[in-house]
Amino acid sequence: MALPLQSLPLALLPFVVLLLVLIALGVAAARWWSIRRGGGSEPAADRDEESHGYPLASWRYVYDLDKSDAKREVASVNEQAETLADADRKRRRK
Repeated sequence: MALPLQSLPLALLPFVVLLLVLIALGVAAARWWSIRRGGGSEPAADRDEESHGYPLASWRYVYDLDKSDAKREVASVNEQAETLADADRKRRRK
C-alpha cells in the first residue's frame, strides 16, 4: 500500500509544503482577526452572571450589579473623610 506522499514526485514536495504553510498562516490570520474583533467565543451580554464564560466577563457582570453599592460606599467614605477633616480643623483652632 503506497502512501500519498510516496506517489508525489520529489519536485512537487516543496510546493506542497509551501501550500500547507500558507494554509496554516491563513487560518492563524483569520483566527487572530476574529479574536481582535472580539467575535466568536465571548459570552453574550444577556447571560446571567453565573454563566461560565471568560473570567473577566463574570467580573463585568458583578461590577454592573454592585455599581450602586460602590457609589454608596464611596459617598460614605467621603463623608467620613469630611467629618474627620472638620474635627481636625476644630482641634487645631483650640
